[in-house]
Amino acid sequence: MPLAAQALLPFLALLGAAAIVQRRPRRASNGWIAVGATGVAGIIAMVELLRLAPGEHVDVPYLTTVPYADLAIRLDGLSLAFASVTLITAALLMLARLRLHGDRRDPWFSWLLTAAATCAVIFAHNLLLVYIALQLLTLAWTGALDETARRRRGLRLSVQIADIGLLLAAASAIQSVGTSGFSGVPSDTFALPAFVLVLLPVVARVAALAVTAGGPQATVAFEPAIVWVAPAGYLLMRMLALMGGRLPDRPTAVVLFAAATLVALAMAALALFERSAARRVALLLVAHAALALALSTGADPLMTVACTWLWLLLVPLAGVASVRVGAGSLPEALTLVNLAMIPGSTAFVGLWLGGLALNARGLLFGIIPVGVGVALSAIAALSRLKRPRSFQLDPPTVWAAGLLLIAAFPIVAMSRLVVPAAATVRLVPGGTVATSPFGIVAGGRFFPALVVSLLVGIALGVAWWLKAPTLPSPASWGGKSPAARWGGKIKVPTLPALPTVPPWGRFVLWGAFAVAVYNVLTRP
Repeated sequence: MPLAAQALLPFLALLGAAAIVQRRPRRASNGWIAVGATGVAGIIAMVELLRLAPGEHVDVPYLTTVPYADLAIRLDGLSLAFASVTLITAALLMLARLRLHGDRRDPWFSWLLTAAATCAVIFAHNLLLVYIALQLLTLAWTGALDETARRRRGLRLSVQIADIGLLLAAASAIQSVGTSGFSGVPSDTFALPAFVLVLLPVVARVAALAVTAGGPQATVAFEPAIVWVAPAGYLLMRMLALMGGRLPDRPTAVVLFAAATLVALAMAALALFERSAARRVALLLVAHAALALALSTGADPLMTVACTWLWLLLVPLAGVASVRVGAGSLPEALTLVNLAMIPGSTAFVGLWLGGLALNARGLLFGIIPVGVGVALSAIAALSRLKRPRSFQLDPPTVWAAGLLLIAAFPIVAMSRLVVPAAATVRLVPGGTVATSPFGIVAGGRFFPALVVSLLVGIALGVAWWLKAPTLPSPASWGGKSPAARWGGKIKVPTLPALPTVPPWGRFVLWGAFAVAVYNVLTRP
């Protein structure tokens, strides 16, 4: 099959399914058609990623008569990795929506158009096409392309205004070198103003993540993972790739690291006092995204691998967090464990790699605020953790458990997904990260991911058992409960209450953070 036709296969699968669904409204099989088409599109992108050689990229032009913006598709490790993860997450969201009852709406046409527009953002060959695809994505998600869907004009207008920054950055590149294509722009084309302009749509989508995910939650929300997280992470990583994998200067990197870490601390602290489950999950997702943004400021290969891991795996995490499940259910517990960023979660693997990179560069103080943010997120998530009332095998349970399995076996995603994407941003020498079925070796350190995951699982199992309200009655006791046998109630030990932070604790925390920032800024 010609390469030009292969590059269009994901779009053909999605748009073909959208046409079928549109002509057959309210059919019971529409959901399965949407799931199948999206899953096939994700598998196609994954196969193309596996076939791609390390560091290879392919530009497939279709129309070259448009000035400064040829109509072309860019296939490289970064675009194919994000497309694979995003489409598989979209297929899982559709499957979860199909299996959960109680919502009689028919969202398949809108969701297929949104997935296709997200693919257009990821596969676009130049910045001007990325801007156009972002507008199509916003229109598809808000329902402007489908007049029967509900519109959200305020949020749509805010995102479109932020996207103007990307258009201005594309205009700057065209004025400087005559093109905004990813293959024709030198790494020194984009200075600090252009980077800030591209950062605007990224920040706007991370902020929208908190706004949309924290509102009234539908049975399954398609927005957080597909509309906000995936484009935000891809835009940031693509801009870093255009800049040679590093920010314009060191002060910019320090300021962005400090600002992103402060946002992560604030979101985790707010989640600690949030009572609404939906709002708490939204705040924790923003904290995850802020830490991924903070680690994106590094200029060495290990830091690039760390932030790529965080951004890629944040997409399926945001997806499973947007599925409404019952309180006290197993998928809720597994999702909270993933959001806690504790050892044994996917986020902790990326943070461990980022900590090694900071330590290797002598920036040990930068680990302190990141560690505090992780601790606050863990307390906010685990303090709401309840013992599951039932163990039912459903799509959200398998999905959340799959993320924990990826954390236990990083070899599944690291070498074939994360490293090719990171190598597109900057050169990743061989041996930077080595994986095995038992863990990761990076920077001369070994992280036993499998052993850590097993220990964390045992600890959580013991904690859930201690939280049980009563002990079961053994059959060997003649049907008598322990209370009837001993004439009283059995008191089961409970977990001790979490220590409260004294009033002066926050001054110590922010003082330590200020000292860390000062040391980084004054370091020669």
